[in-house]
Amino acid sequence: MRHIKLKKISLMVFISTFSAYAFAGSGQTTFQYEHNWKSMDRIHADTLKLIHKTDDNWQFEFKFGVTEGGGNKRDTLYDDMYGGSGGVVIQKAFNLPNGFGSLIPALELGFGKDLTLYQPGLKYSYKFNSDWSSSLRYRYEWKKISQSERYKTAKIAGNRIKYLASSNTGRHRLDWALNYSGLKRLNLAYTFNYYIGDFTNDSYKVVNNKLVKNKYKAYNNKKTDYEQEFKITYNYSKLFRPYFSISDVSKNKTTDTRQAKFKVGFNYNFGQSNSAAPNFAYKTFFKYMHNYGLNSHYHSDNFGLHLDFANKGYLGIGISTYNQMKNKMFFENLVSSHYQMYGGYHFYLADNWVLTPNMEVRFYSGGGYKAKNKENIPHYQLGDVSDSQRPGMRYTPALKLTWLATDDLSLYGQYRFEYRKVSRSKREDSVQGYVNNRSRNRFDIGANYALSTDWNIGYRFAYFRANYVLQNDKKHDYQQEIDINWQATKDWQINFAAEDVAKKVHSDARETKLGLGLSYLF
Repeated sequence: MRHIKLKKISLMVFISTFSAYAFAGSGQTTFQYEHNWKSMDRIHADTLKLIHKTDDNWQFEFKFGVTEGGGNKRDTLYDDMYGGSGGVVIQKAFNLPNGFGSLIPALELGFGKDLTLYQPGLKYSYKFNSDWSSSLRYRYEWKKISQSERYKTAKIAGNRIKYLASSNTGRHRLDWALNYSGLKRLNLAYTFNYYIGDFTNDSYKVVNNKLVKNKYKAYNNKKTDYEQEFKITYNYSKLFRPYFSISDVSKNKTTDTRQAKFKVGFNYNFGQSNSAAPNFAYKTFFKYMHNYGLNSHYHSDNFGLHLDFANKGYLGIGISTYNQMKNKMFFENLVSSHYQMYGGYHFYLADNWVLTPNMEVRFYSGGGYKAKNKENIPHYQLGDVSDSQRPGMRYTPALKLTWLATDDLSLYGQYRFEYRKVSRSKREDSVQGYVNNRSRNRFDIGANYALSTDWNIGYRFAYFRANYVLQNDKKHDYQQEIDINWQATKDWQINFAAEDVAKKVHSDARETKLGLGLSYLF
């Protein structure tokens, strides 16, 4: 019973709380890490993914990209890092009769700096024999620019006018792949991608005191582009598979210059979920939470995948977004706020004491970080007014001590050190001035109580002490939160949260942020 209780409280640190009952999850989850580098741009970047495949051929992929070298600094490895793009992909494979391959419809929802991406697609895969297979895939990629970034103003013919400066884009993507797995330890793959796109609405630029319509360019001043990739995967084991690839990609939109893109990475498969055989038996959850500030009227969303390794620890990946305009819900006119990777490990000190060192790393994309004026600053920092959305990252090592007081009641305390590193090229603007790297200490205490087998409630109080102003022109602040969780079915849980947070940096104003979400056990 006490081990089951620990699973409940360990997840409270993050977006929502889960009651991890002994339900049978299905499928398997894979972690993927990839580092890439372009030969002429000489910019390093990384991609991280968590992919869950169910036994009935559903696949859920959560991913985000990270770029090194803020301000296009070349040959910078793991330094000056900030968030690029992120998203979620959902697909399902349908096997055709008589061995005629499979059809895989998919939908991707992506987020970048000041834009949202919608990408439906369909893939056909066919296996010729045990060694050779091929696939053909079509996707339509629609990028919607956030409204606050679409318009500019200019003085033309003596009049100051507001005009549409950025267009939404639509792009057709066609991929063909050929795969060979006849070698003992190696898999070989070749992929050819073809793109053709255009603007989906008109936008303009000012040339010689006149508005001139923008022209869509993908590569070499044309609307088309292509890529090709050769990939080698080494099957080290059933769980661990490193790979290397080299691609031929374009360099820019206005010339025919091309460059090589190198990728090196690995896939680690955690094995069959909820199995008694592996040492790391685990359950995989989907998490979603929608937040709303009662006074600021801004909406935000948090979602991701979370792995609970029985009584040993946890690992997860999350995406957080917020809207740039008041009273706009879900993914309308939003900007990506940050992506996060987190994990922790449980050490049992005694029968009812657990020590959990843990770590969270956030990567900020920087979209919407530049406030239009001082009054707007809090709205571009929704949820934590002392932390701007400038490009960069945050390291948060922490140590948590939990006391399992009874089968129904748990108490915990936690210390976190939060180090915020801002991209060097984005540390200063005309409104907020110069922002250096900064740090703060965070102290959490909390409790979790099981009201019944289906209901539990949690409370958390956090105190901050920083080397910069947090709230009311002071270098300290606090937050408190109440979580209520209802286990609706054996797989679905409904989560409700109410949080007391600071509203402005230069006053003592506070507001309530409400959260409504769900979690699903695969």
